[in-house]
Amino acid sequence: MDFNKKIAPPTGDVLALITSLSNPVNHEVHTHALKVRDSTLEASPHSYGSTCLQFGRVLACPSPDLISQNDIQTWSNSDGGVSVMQLRHDPVGGWSQLRQMAGLLLKNALTQPPMNKDTKSRMRLLPDAAQELKCILCQSIVDENDAVRRASSSIISSCTVGTGFATMDGMEALPLYEWGETILAPFLVNCLESAISIMEGSTASSATMEDKIKHALLGSLMTLTKLLEDDAAKFERGSGAAFNKIVPCLLKLLKLCGEQRIKTDALKCCVNMIEVMPGSLVAQMSDFLGVLSALGNDPSSQVRQLVCRAIVNLLSERSEYLQEHILSVSQFMLKSTSDTGEGVALEACEFWLTFASLDDHACTPTMTEAVESLFPQLLPTLVKGLVYPPEKIEEILESNAIDEHQGEDRLQDVAPVFHKSKTKGGGKEDNEGAEDDDDDDDDDELDDKEWCLRTCAAASLDGLSRGFSPEKVLPHLLPALQECLSHNDPWVREAGILALGAIADGCGSTLRQHMTQLHPYLMSQVTTNESLPQLKSISFWALGRYVFWAMEQASSGAQPELIRNLIDVVLSRILDKHRKVQVSACSVLGEIIEQTGEFAIPYLENIYRALVYAIDRQQTRALMVTLEIFGSIAEVVGPATGEGVFPTIYVPALLTMWANKAKQNPFDRTLLPLMESLASITMVIGMSYQPWALQTFDGALSIINSCMMILSCGEFTDEEADAIVCATDILDGLVEGLGANFAELVASSSQYGEHFLPVLGALTGHEVDGVRMSTFALFGDIAKHCPMVIQDGMTELLTEAIACIDPLTPSVCNNAVWAVGEVCVKCIGNPASLEAFASDIVEGLIILLVDSAYSGSPAAGLVENAASTMGRLAKVNPAFVAKDLQHFLNGWLDGCSKIYDPLERRDAFEGLMMAIQANPQSLGLTPERLSDTLNVLLFAVVSWHLPSGNMNPAILTSSAYQFVPFPQDHMDLCNNLRTFLHHLKDMAGAEWNEILRNMPVNVRKLFRDVYGFS
Repeated sequence: MDFNKKIAPPTGDVLALITSLSNPVNHEVHTHALKVRDSTLEASPHSYGSTCLQFGRVLACPSPDLISQNDIQTWSNSDGGVSVMQLRHDPVGGWSQLRQMAGLLLKNALTQPPMNKDTKSRMRLLPDAAQELKCILCQSIVDENDAVRRASSSIISSCTVGTGFATMDGMEALPLYEWGETILAPFLVNCLESAISIMEGSTASSATMEDKIKHALLGSLMTLTKLLEDDAAKFERGSGAAFNKIVPCLLKLLKLCGEQRIKTDALKCCVNMIEVMPGSLVAQMSDFLGVLSALGNDPSSQVRQLVCRAIVNLLSERSEYLQEHILSVSQFMLKSTSDTGEGVALEACEFWLTFASLDDHACTPTMTEAVESLFPQLLPTLVKGLVYPPEKIEEILESNAIDEHQGEDRLQDVAPVFHKSKTKGGGKEDNEGAEDDDDDDDDDELDDKEWCLRTCAAASLDGLSRGFSPEKVLPHLLPALQECLSHNDPWVREAGILALGAIADGCGSTLRQHMTQLHPYLMSQVTTNESLPQLKSISFWALGRYVFWAMEQASSGAQPELIRNLIDVVLSRILDKHRKVQVSACSVLGEIIEQTGEFAIPYLENIYRALVYAIDRQQTRALMVTLEIFGSIAEVVGPATGEGVFPTIYVPALLTMWANKAKQNPFDRTLLPLMESLASITMVIGMSYQPWALQTFDGALSIINSCMMILSCGEFTDEEADAIVCATDILDGLVEGLGANFAELVASSSQYGEHFLPVLGALTGHEVDGVRMSTFALFGDIAKHCPMVIQDGMTELLTEAIACIDPLTPSVCNNAVWAVGEVCVKCIGNPASLEAFASDIVEGLIILLVDSAYSGSPAAGLVENAASTMGRLAKVNPAFVAKDLQHFLNGWLDGCSKIYDPLERRDAFEGLMMAIQANPQSLGLTPERLSDTLNVLLFAVVSWHLPSGNMNPAILTSSAYQFVPFPQDHMDLCNNLRTFLHHLKDMAGAEWNEILRNMPVNVRKLFRDVYGFS
């Protein structure tokens, strides 16, 4: 390709179009320009390519003087000469902005191409247009204009390694294979080598030539940085031999060049190569490490920051290259952790966090010893990094003053709340889909919503304290902690308390001997009125981290009143004048309840009265946390929360707040934690909730009706439907809590009783996944506990559930499958009621089970529910599933082995046995399939004997397990399995003995002792 080829100037029409697109003030002109742009791009492949070329020619045109007068006149006529007049007023800046706009339009056109109406596929550049565009882009990345070089670099990266629409190999607008191995990478390398030659004092030393080469160097580095950042592996695959020249060039630049910009871009390239680790970097590793060492004291903090990032990436991805130098590297990173540049210190601190996460293969004993030898300096350095910097302290103090005097929470201070629908059935004990959000809670205590040195240092202390024994950590950490905790500066004390909490997981047990002094100290920090809000908050957080110790003291009788005292202190602060302290107190109360469980029952009355008093006085942040606690108490403590006077204290208060807020705004996000708690309470306390059941039922239906009516008036987001989801979950909680009595509840509602079934039907077809997910959970529970409620709408509800057995929406699919299974249970003995649906159910379940057998489960719990539902359908009538059994038998067996719930697993196996008996040929014990089928089947049987919660086949090869007996409640199934296995042995012949011989010793013993195989 001729990179010096003269590029034709752009036309006046495209200049007029770009000008109009750049002027959103004139709405009519701008809208018309958008239509013109879209129509020309969509018209045909030729028009698409021509339009892209015109954008490219504007980008590549260094001066408007190159454009013909006719085209200038056409441009001028488009807007009455305004643009041309503006250009004359600012010829350099105005033209540069136009070129940048052309680059943006070109990038969008290439990365988000319109559909080709003839081929029904995305537009592609024709070969001639693609070839000219490559030339344009290569010329533009060496342009004297920095903004043009930046735009061109971004286009090349996006269109070669793929971003936006084009992310797969070959789908890019200008894929690397079309450039060939002799164009892009060689061109970039040539730019680097030319600059290196100049630096080494070779030919062409004139100032003009040097400027041109410098522009080429900057543009090529910028392009390489983007290419390697976006997808280094793809760029390597498509660049051929030239790729191997990049690393040597980068290292030479880092040795020769003193300019910060060039050093930073070259370092960025090297950092982004570490993950793919090309052979050229491996070959130059000694030089690379030497360069990093030389740049470690560079005057530029940005360069030092990138040096640290490179070392962290090496440690994370290829630690073997640091093993020989680990002590000197660690010493350098220790020094850099105290660097005055915050970015440098943060990158260096990442080293310790990364080191703590290394596995035994990546971290040798020598490396461990090297880092451990630095603990006397490292651990105090990390503690020092926990102290807020002065500018942050100033910001926090201003926020404290606002927080103290402000009447309402500011909208920006309230974190968004998203409801998580619960998942039914599946293979885990607690499968409600809620992820651990402790880290989010910690953010409230740390006053840091972004990753910074303080948060990284805290995480590093946590990781190192868990990775090394307390005996190696505490001797060097305790003196630093003692100094902090006794310091006069409250911000230093705050940092010490953060460090104390950070090491709770790793060193908590060993710190027991010190907790008799530390625990009262923490209590004193939260009871002193003069304490900073941040000091109180972090003390509450630390108290939560050591609740286990307080629990031990109280339960052992050493300090029997300690939990009561702790709860009293917490309750005294849930209405603190600072809302941050309120939030922290509520958060630690939830932690106390979670860890103490039933031990907290004697204190529940005081807790409930304090919380009820607080919710009428708290603002949004603290209120939402407090409302969550009601649900947490119910889930952790259990049915005891419904005994005696307890529910009379808190249920009426929650219902009153619910009704008032829902009347004002049913979409109020404060309602979400309130309704989530009501859903938990109704389910947990069961019949004890009956006095308020009708009010709750009507309230939930009212929310659903109001929200659906409002949302039907226009477009809405999924989050806006969260209120519907929560209200549906409350109805589900009522079903699970009241059981069969839910039918009487529906009938007793004069306002919504007759409308319940139509509403349920509408919810199953709702467009928001979360709504359908919760609705199918409700449908399944009604089918399980009180099927008469839905009898009249069963056909429609079941049809909708079957239609949602689609792995593309796994959460909805999971609950739909589970609900269908519950319907099947109620149809056992009445196969005619399911005959019309059976084939569709089987067809949907097969997809899930076959996907599981060959490509892994599409979503956690989905294959288990599919296996259970298939078994339940087979128990209705084995003929429903027996015909196609051979096509999905292995997937069904795999799913059966993963089911956690014993009743669902029993149904799956019983249905499986019945289906096999109905179609023995489905076993397909042919030589090709025999081994796979037997292995999967035998593990499915063994799964009955695995420890609860661990259904992974890998456990069979470990020593950390012990088989459990077959459940006594299901011995009939055990006997049937024994008979079936002996029959299977006779059918398999010698292959059976060979497979059993290859099983682990304990498995062979299990089959001998339990199933009678010699």
